Amino acid sequence: MLSRIIVRKMNKIEKLKELAKVSEFHIDFLKYVRIQEPGETALRYELWTHLIDFFDRLDRNRLNILLKSKQLGISWALASRVLRKLMTVPGSNILMLSSGQKESQKLLSKVRVIYENLPEWLIEEYNEPEPNSTEQFGFSGLRSLVTALPSTEKAGIGETSDWVIHDEADFHDFFEINLGHTLATVADSPTRELTIVSTVDKTRPDSYFKQLYKGARNSGFAEAGSNNFNAIFYPYYVRPNRDEGWYQQELLGHSDKIWEMEANYPKSAEEALSPQSAQSCFKKEVLDNLWYNVNRESEVRQGFIHILCPRRVGTQYVGGADIGEGIGRDYSCLVILGKAGLTYEVAAVIWTNTLATDLFAYECYQLCCEYFKGLLAVENNSIGVATLNKLQELGYTNLFSSEADGKRKKNVQIMGNEKAGWTTGEKNKDIALRELIIAVNDGSFITRFPPMIKEFMELQWINGKPVPTGKTHGDIVMASALAYQMAKQVKASFKPSLFVRGKQIF
Repeated sequence: MLSRIIVRKMNKIEKLKELAKVSEFHIDFLKYVRIQEPGETALRYELWTHLIDFFDRLDRNRLNILLKSKQLGISWALASRVLRKLMTVPGSNILMLSSGQKESQKLLSKVRVIYENLPEWLIEEYNEPEPNSTEQFGFSGLRSLVTALPSTEKAGIGETSDWVIHDEADFHDFFEINLGHTLATVADSPTRELTIVSTVDKTRPDSYFKQLYKGARNSGFAEAGSNNFNAIFYPYYVRPNRDEGWYQQELLGHSDKIWEMEANYPKSAEEALSPQSAQSCFKKEVLDNLWYNVNRESEVRQGFIHILCPRRVGTQYVGGADIGEGIGRDYSCLVILGKAGLTYEVAAVIWTNTLATDLFAYECYQLCCEYFKGLLAVENNSIGVATLNKLQELGYTNLFSSEADGKRKKNVQIMGNEKAGWTTGEKNKDIALRELIIAVNDGSFITRFPPMIKEFMELQWINGKPVPTGKTHGDIVMASALAYQMAKQVKASFKPSLFVRGKQIF
């Protein structure tokens, strides 16, 4: 048990008056709140200006969504409000959802720490907390309970809660599903609350949390007012002693990943929600423009074939394929690129980690045939060879060969038995990625496929080299780079022809 606060002993009437104030006003309860930080115990909770504003907004609005900087005292604020509700409102049932089990237990532990540091006179009327576990805390005599759960697909189903808290929601794998469950639990009563709190995950520019925040009232975005939530934003500098000097000093520790500063210590909601830039290989304004013009209504076949631009006569098509390691692992990706004049636009994409190699090869064959059997590059590594073999077995002959290309450049006769596929080496891979970066940045490479743009955002300069930093390992980026290399191989313009009754008109 942590040491309790030593205060002047009050008589019974004084205690009753103070209890009445604590029960009615949360600010009065906060006088007795002590928190715990690394290396410190029983620290006085500092009621900063933005925290007063936060409590006020929670009291005035049932549905709130908070976008915030790190380390602003919000978690302790929520924990203190949870505990006061448990102690003063009989029958309270509160649900807290966090990104994982450890995170949910940590949030609940803050409720317990505050309780254990309250003065004796404030808790002497209560029995020991029951239950008091890593998942639940409450008072059986008051029938009040708080439950902390990780964000799983079924979390929140069937729960009826007075207050639901989604903590660090942008990092929840099942946030949209969970919110569907928890909104239903608070919908039937004007006194029930739901609060969403999070910093941002820059690797998920189209996350449901970001969409929800933009649509909330007072968010400042064009979508504001499209849902019933009230938007709250607190930048890094609302915490005392965080001035521009502090920011610049902190920036020194993130010089290779400045986007982390935009995520953890944003100056504005726009900065927090914008795609990561910083040491991104691609220009921020280019990424913003690509993201603004994404195609969210493209034709989707079988759940993994995306048709962004139907084939057009007069456009030359090429392809690049990056093969994953198998079902459920890395994604296999085919990018078909259309070349018209000086611009290259992504026409179609196959993106899946659910197909075996031979089935992926078959789908590549079918789609490439649909786009006029364009020149196709497939990495001829151990995984790619199986795809190449299947494509050749199916009769696809327009396959790029690094071996044949090397002979061509040296004016050596091509025999026709050269090994098919793109031979990947450290040097030519780096060149392919750098040339893709140049093409995207100068606007000659255009894509409207959201997952591709997301991977572009994750390609970062690390020690002077372009490196994918996301969970997908740059599968689409590499396929795009190969497709762009094939587009460079195509020299002459495609000449359309027209036949009438078997006679060529042009």
